[in-house]
Amino acid sequence: MTLDEAEAKRQQAVEFLRRIGREDEAEEFEAMDATEYAEHRGAELVENPPRRNRIMRRRNKSNSELQAELDNAQEYIEELESKLDNIAGIATGDEDEEEGNDAGQD
Repeated sequence: MTLDEAEAKRQQAVEFLRRIGREDEAEEFEAMDATEYAEHRGAELVENPPRRNRIMRRRNKSNSELQAELDNAQEYIEELESKLDNIAGIATGDEDEEEGNDAGQD
C-alpha cells in the first residue's frame, strides 16, 4: 500500500474503533503515523505509482444532484443500521422475547 493509503486506513480504523466504543485502541492507532500503522498491519509500503498524463474531464455536479446522492446515502445508512439492530437483537436473544410477547397478545 502507498503511504497515502496507509494514512487513510489508519484514520478509518480510528473512526471505526471510536464508533464501537474501543477508545483505548482508537487512541493507540491515532498516536501512530502511517508508516507505523502499515508495519502494524504487516503491509509493505510502496512508492506512489506514477501518475498518468491523461486529462480526465470532471463534470461538476449540481447541488440537487449532490443532495440526491446524500439522501440516497442516508437512506442506505438507515437501512444498514436497522439490519445491524436486528442482528444485535438476534444475538442477544431480544428478538425471541419480542416474538414470544407478540404471540401471547393475539
